[in-house]
Amino acid sequence: MLTYEEFKNTFCVQFPEVMGSEFDGYEMKLMPVVKRGRTLDGFTFCRKLDEKRVTAMPTFYFNELYESYCDNQDMAVCIEQTAESMKSALIKGDAISCNVKISKIKKNVIAELVNPEIASPYLYNVPHREFLNLYIIYRWVVNVDESGVYSGIIDNDLMNSVELTEDELYENALKNTRRIIIPQIKPFDTVVRKLLRRDGRSEYEIRKFIGKIEPDERMWILTNKHHFRGSTTLLFSDFLDKVAQKVGDDFYIIPTSVNESMAVSVRSSLTPDKMLEMLCDSNNAYFNDDDQMLSETIYYYSVKDKTLSVFDVGEVRV
Repeated sequence: MLTYEEFKNTFCVQFPEVMGSEFDGYEMKLMPVVKRGRTLDGFTFCRKLDEKRVTAMPTFYFNELYESYCDNQDMAVCIEQTAESMKSALIKGDAISCNVKISKIKKNVIAELVNPEIASPYLYNVPHREFLNLYIIYRWVVNVDESGVYSGIIDNDLMNSVELTEDELYENALKNTRRIIIPQIKPFDTVVRKLLRRDGRSEYEIRKFIGKIEPDERMWILTNKHHFRGSTTLLFSDFLDKVAQKVGDDFYIIPTSVNESMAVSVRSSLTPDKMLEMLCDSNNAYFNDDDQMLSETIYYYSVKDKTLSVFDVGEVRV
């Protein structure tokens, strides 16, 4: 039986041959990916950038393929099955992105906020910049429809191929993010009511479950229309001003995931140390996939200063 490294090296040599002449214009691209709390050896099979068009790129993992190989010890079957899956995914990706040109990337780049510790395995290979205690990276959106947002992370090779700088990506991403994935503010209790109705609960049961909510105790969900990388709402001070108008004062932000955050009034009875405890408990309980976790810190938005900052739980606001 092959060792893991022998398996990976053999796979890299034989896989393009099994994909066949139909994919002669493609090449294997290796990338580390954080998944389920560990760094995996990911790879995709993508068009060469000099064709001026790329497809949506499916990712497979050598770690998982090696486990399958160890079970049956048949290298040929493992490669053939992966090739069939890759072909199917690439055909679907081509259907989505056939009309998308690399030259249009300025109009389709959006921002994403990531945890620096979780993203550290691939940050060296992607353009990024600091934002508070997080990092901004960039995604190229190839399609948006009712089923969701189809996108991929922009790496240094893609950025260089279109002759853009990180500053230009940042400038365009700020404009595009709020246009492509439109920020939204939702009352948390309204969302809960909707979910309970969907489960068939009566209005009496819903009122009893939620109870009366005082204005200062209301919590607000900050996300976007597609619930996709909704934590990027933290980047826009004018949007946070709108949140402040809903809240009625300065507010704390609990970064519940990469897809959404919660805003809580400074006048709430929920204290910052309790918010942090809730956040850490939630991260530990619900995020088997670390890449869904954004942060384990609380943020504070000042209406007067129009600034967002990392909140020190030991600090007292007057």
